[in-house]
Amino acid sequence: MLGETAIFGLTAVVLAGLMTSVLCHAFIRVRMGLDPVSERSNHKSPTPRLGGLAVLGGLSAAVLVLYATNLLSQDALVLMVLTFVGGAIGLVDDFFDAPVGLRLIVMTVIAVVAPIFLGPVLSVPLPVLGWVPIPQPLGVLLAAFWVLSIMNVFNFMDGLNGLAGSFAVVVIAAVSMVWLEPSWPLLVMQVAILGFLFCNVFDGKIFLGDAGSLSIGTLMGVAPLMSGGEGTTFWIVPLVCLPLILDVAVTLVRRAIRGARLYEPHREHHYQQVKAAGWSHQASSSAVVLTGAAGAIIACLLWPLASAEPLVYWLCALLVGLGWAATMRALLILKRKPSNLEGALR
Repeated sequence: MLGETAIFGLTAVVLAGLMTSVLCHAFIRVRMGLDPVSERSNHKSPTPRLGGLAVLGGLSAAVLVLYATNLLSQDALVLMVLTFVGGAIGLVDDFFDAPVGLRLIVMTVIAVVAPIFLGPVLSVPLPVLGWVPIPQPLGVLLAAFWVLSIMNVFNFMDGLNGLAGSFAVVVIAAVSMVWLEPSWPLLVMQVAILGFLFCNVFDGKIFLGDAGSLSIGTLMGVAPLMSGGEGTTFWIVPLVCLPLILDVAVTLVRRAIRGARLYEPHREHHYQQVKAAGWSHQASSSAVVLTGAAGAIIACLLWPLASAEPLVYWLCALLVGLGWAATMRALLILKRKPSNLEGALR
């Protein structure tokens, strides 16, 4: 029985990667859904932004195999359905520029449905009081806020070749190592993203688009809620995602203080500043992803201590945050070009 499970699961995994890669190459050839060049673009010519549709195509094939072979639990099915819904509203935006209000409504529905079906956040880490259980209504609100936030985070941070996709691969790897249980839905998503990255990282022939960033963001937001009774396990993903969260949070706070519209397109994220300073797509993305990988290593090594003592958890978060800030600052200092960064650091 175990052998059959492995065969069917690995079949779904391989199919996810192959299907995604084939679709990416097809979209590149026919040049569908081109992303035009604008003032805030990091690419120099119109480029297909249907990588997310390719990922969803690969994921669809894999999910069918998992479902047909009874390797998809009820919770995993909810996860996949919500992931496809997130990708669907992103796809509408890729083709038709969906109104911000419509996107927000759909994303809010996803955020509210997730904890209702999969369960709320069960506890919060407080340094002195320990892991404090919270009332279910508050847990549902916290879970919904988390899902909605991380969906936007991945959407905002999808601006360089390999950035959002590679970071998601790192997060899934960290979660899998800590949970110590095989999760076929997470693994097929990871391999589907890798199928896309082979067409994106080195030459940027295709982009994720909103379909990709929102489906990945949905998965990153909803998956931690599947930890069930292990209430502390939820907090692994926020720890590993902290570099992305900090970039978005600091940028939005700066823009809010200045009175700028928060949803208005801009080039003020820290990773964008690093790229504007003269670093390549690959170097800029790698710097952010490596801070996430460092967070993943810290989480995996120290999680037994962090799950017992919240103070250790927050010390880990502080270490990850300082590592990200130091990395971004160092890259700007090493290759600062005032003409390119004029106004970016105000």
